[in-house]
Amino acid sequence: MSSLDTETLASLFLLPENIVVEAMYSTKRRLTLQVSCTLKSASCPLCLRPSERIHSRYGRTVADVPCSGRLVTLAFTVRKFVCQTPDCPRQIFTEQLPDLVQSYARMTNRLSEAFQTLGFATCGEVGERFAPKLGMQVSGPTLLRRMRTRACPPPSCVRILGIDDWCWKKGATYGTILVDLELRKTIEILPDRTAETAEAWLRRHPEVEIVSRDRGGDYASAAKKGAPQARASWPIDSTCCRICGKGSKR
Repeated sequence: MSSLDTETLASLFLLPENIVVEAMYSTKRRLTLQVSCTLKSASCPLCLRPSERIHSRYGRTVADVPCSGRLVTLAFTVRKFVCQTPDCPRQIFTEQLPDLVQSYARMTNRLSEAFQTLGFATCGEVGERFAPKLGMQVSGPTLLRRMRTRACPPPSCVRILGIDDWCWKKGATYGTILVDLELRKTIEILPDRTAETAEAWLRRHPEVEIVSRDRGGDYASAAKKGAPQARASWPIDSTCCRICGKGSKR
């Protein structure tokens, strides 16, 4: 491929400046881009000393965001370098491409973000059925795993709290999901659904004024002991996760 074609493809797929496209292979359903890094050196992750001495190369494939409804695969030619610091325990290291893909990841950063957005906008099963319309292939469990990697910032102030159980593994492991109903955002996921865990969280947040929950006894006990200043509002369910307009006061 000419340098002009390489630059055009790199610009079209919004690749980082140090990544070039060496070849492209296309079928009706998939585009495969052969890419490599143009940097002459890489820094050791331990001693941070740059090295230009190449030890070996190997191939690596990762999935990328779709293009014109077709799946896109990036086939990397990844280099291994020799660390030139004599006393460094890492004698051989692999070049890193954090702007595009993380170590050991099987998809690019932007595809992972797309799956997170799709998962939060739909859910695991609905997202799996909807993804092919966007030119992507993903399973429901993969969407859930992508969603769990996004850290929720600790809440600074929660006035109206929604609390319900959360299924980590159906029929086996359950947790508790806490939602700021004013912001319509999940603020924390507790490891289990016991009253003691929910009560401990509520004690750390005395600013809670309203607790919206279901009729379960565990969450009722947790709200009564952990947030005696709050007003109870129910019912709440996992589909709407909103305050019932006819909540009863304790």
